[in-house]
Amino acid sequence: MSLLDDVRWETTRKACGWELPKSAPWPLRLPVIRNIRALFASIAVERHYVDIEPFGGLRTGYDEWVLYAIARGWC
Repeated sequence: MSLLDDVRWETTRKACGWELPKSAPWPLRLPVIRNIRALFASIAVERHYVDIEPFGGLRTGYDEWVLYAIARGWC
């Protein structure tokens, strides 16, 4: 993750009008824990898309956008 990735993330937020979900408590946003949260959330997202398989390819990008924010400790 770099500063350029952060700029792209912010640009996407403005272009799509997306808002982050409520922030997790601060202990869950600590570096190691937030990466574990992002991993488990990523697995949950993939399982969700597998469950809706015929339409599973219709991703908006919002899930990945939020996963990036979790990994950065922003939510």
